[in-house]
Amino acid sequence: MPKTIKAPKILAVIVEAAKAKQAENLKVLDVSKTSPVVDYLVILSAESEPQVRAIEKEIDKQLRSNKIKGFRWQGVAKSGWIVLDLGDILVHIMRAEERAYYNLEELWENEAVTYHY
Repeated sequence: MPKTIKAPKILAVIVEAAKAKQAENLKVLDVSKTSPVVDYLVILSAESEPQVRAIEKEIDKQLRSNKIKGFRWQGVAKSGWIVLDLGDILVHIMRAEERAYYNLEELWENEAVTYHY
């Protein structure tokens, strides 16, 4: 039976891939104690639609090269917000305007352990 890749390893792959494409204001929120649906939220900003796409492609590439499977993308870069669903981890790639408007951190930060990168 193959070993399951643990969340810390997946988070490390995601964070490094996002940083490689100059993602801004990268935060990982551990919401495992308060959310029955997800354990971690990764929220990061991009300056433009092309950067949203570049970050998406790099994360996708690195997950696949690390043999991490069973994930799906939702949204399109043109909307300014893409979500990657890995089950226990949700990644939000957002343009700065959308991130400021929806302010996901405010919904979770008081209940989460937050890691800044």
